[in-house]
Amino acid sequence: MTARLIKHPLIAGFAFLLTMMAAGAAAACCAPPPPCCTPPSPPTPPTPPCCSQVNIPGVTVNVGAVAIVNASAQAVSLAGARAGGTVFVGGGGGGWYAGPGQSGLIQGLNVEGAARAQRVAYQATRKKIRIVVIQAVCIDDQEIPHPASQVTPDRDIDDAYDGELYRCIAGTHMQVTIADYDGKIAFDHGQIITCGKGEALYRSAETNEIACRPQKHERDCNERSLLRRFGAGVKILRIVIIETYTAYREEMIKSAEASSFSMSIDGGVGGVVY
Repeated sequence: MTARLIKHPLIAGFAFLLTMMAAGAAAACCAPPPPCCTPPSPPTPPTPPCCSQVNIPGVTVNVGAVAIVNASAQAVSLAGARAGGTVFVGGGGGGWYAGPGQSGLIQGLNVEGAARAQRVAYQATRKKIRIVVIQAVCIDDQEIPHPASQVTPDRDIDDAYDGELYRCIAGTHMQVTIADYDGKIAFDHGQIITCGKGEALYRSAETNEIACRPQKHERDCNERSLLRRFGAGVKILRIVIIETYTAYREEMIKSAEASSFSMSIDGGVGGVVY
């Protein structure tokens, strides 16, 4: 019965129509739709500026010779600049902005040279303890030397000794030679002290110094008697001397160089100094 119906021309056409519609529906579901429009063409690249300076009302832009500034980047950068200011763009991409405003000029600024340390020599004194050997002679008016009289026969003088060491007869003056003592007696490089007439060589136990002082009054034959008793001799003792030497100190010396210049400043907080 079914086969007989299909053989009918109308029914067969209708069945063919249903089959084609089902196939079209299946094809519409699975196949991608065709493009609805033509894709747009790429935008034209911006044309670089033709010159090294771009003038914008209220703002001046100086562009380096090798710099290519994007137009949109310029718009963003220049939007933050105040009216009347100047923007400088360097060839390496850096730049700076100098704001407007009232400026003042300070002229005749003097800058002194910087101070520097310099080593300066000066004369100083210090006390020095020395072990010395001394000998003394008395010289008359004819410049003839005579042995000086020892007040004590001891060669080694104790640190506690305080008093005269040598005396001279009246009418003569004393000449004392002092040399460092290192175990042997030698006066090759000695130092000479000269006392006046009527003076003796005195040692102070308090200061350990030797000096010329007026000799104590004694009888007329005292010096000859001392010379006969103790003879001529040397003395070894410890003394303190005042030594002069060259010392150095550091002093700050200002340089003689100076410079003069002028400075322009603008007003207000956050201003720029040129």
